[in-house]
Amino acid sequence: MSRRSIVETSENGRTEIDYSSLSGVAIDRRIHAYEERYRATLRDYSLSVSCDAASPHELNDIMDWERLVEERDERAHKYRQNAGSR
Repeated sequence: MSRRSIVETSENGRTEIDYSSLSGVAIDRRIHAYEERYRATLRDYSLSVSCDAASPHELNDIMDWERLVEERDERAHKYRQNAGSR
């Protein structure tokens, strides 16, 4: 399944990202960059942020971060399923 999203950043404007085409390393690097920027995991940050108080840039970061984590977790799940069927 292809996961695509339009992400808007202050640096690049709007960019379409096909998360399924990203390498595992690229996904991990981007997740790590968000964890460094916000000094938390996605789960912890999501619990502490208010969508009403967050900036549009911050909300775009959260959406991108969520898609990255979903893609990573889906790949890990598929890998475990394939490893278990051998």
